[in-house]
Amino acid sequence: MVNINAKFNRCLKMIEKYPQAFVVGKGSTENEILEVENRLQVTLPPMYREFLRKFSYLATHDEEIWGISPSNNQLDIVFRHQKYNEELRSSSQSEVPSHLLAIQMEDFNSSLTCLDLNAMTYNDQEAKVCFYPIDAQPYYADSFTQVLFEVCDSAVSSYLDDAANIPSSTIEKVSEIKTERKDVYSEAKALIYEHPELSEFGEALSDAELELIEKELKITLPKSYVTFMKEFGGGKFGDNIFFTMFNNELVKTNLELYHPKDHEHALSKHLVAVYFDDLEEFYACLDFKNVMNGEPKIVYREENVPEEDYDDRDAFKSFSDFLYYIIQDTIDVNS
Repeated sequence: MVNINAKFNRCLKMIEKYPQAFVVGKGSTENEILEVENRLQVTLPPMYREFLRKFSYLATHDEEIWGISPSNNQLDIVFRHQKYNEELRSSSQSEVPSHLLAIQMEDFNSSLTCLDLNAMTYNDQEAKVCFYPIDAQPYYADSFTQVLFEVCDSAVSSYLDDAANIPSSTIEKVSEIKTERKDVYSEAKALIYEHPELSEFGEALSDAELELIEKELKITLPKSYVTFMKEFGGGKFGDNIFFTMFNNELVKTNLELYHPKDHEHALSKHLVAVYFDDLEEFYACLDFKNVMNGEPKIVYREENVPEEDYDDRDAFKSFSDFLYYIIQDTIDVNS
């Protein structure tokens, strides 16, 4: 199951890191939130309440999440609910069911994106998300946090794409959070040891086990990754999954990606997946077509996406750079 709090924290991190991509409020008080509940006659899901406490509302270049915004009715959830119901009544239609809490409107068809307060999930921290009028697909997402994440991820991607076209941009893209430090791997290693509460790494691999990986996948592993596997053997850091050799996980995962049974598009064989992000559902892969000083770059891949659809200009220069970024980012998110 997805760690919903970790996913929510990832959203907070995106908003904090790329403030130019978002318009947010200053956060709402408990009394303001209670007033919304009273006016709408609902009990708000805890994660949506936390969003209101942090930001009040959110808007990007092309999307909104309604909240508490007395100064801008377009972003105010009470106003939008009342206005939508008035329009329904004026055309002799029934109002939106009371258990559906609208947080967005789809521009292309004027349907609402709603939290279904009768379908609570994640130990009653969240509500499933549906469209109104009801779509053929019962639920669009399993939580408010999933919707928030998709909005934030889309906003950041668009912002970085726009920034890439500006030569003098000072935007620090993920791929540019690299370092000229002499030994970035050692810095990542030190951070791992400083945060044992986040670390669930396994047993170190032997030379024989590493040679087996190379033989099975027909590659030569780079020095930085070999060092990591000899010292940590893969495992978890926070919610980040570095493949291990327990039950031959690393090899089996890649062979399944090379020969998928349920998907049309396979992982290209010049790539070796070494990491999986179960929040964003992507793999981080060693790219043996892009090698510098013996170190393959690290690129991101998703299941069933053709290779030609990717733009790897934002790749990490090495496994060490990727490791440092993941470790530091996880510490920041959990701090």
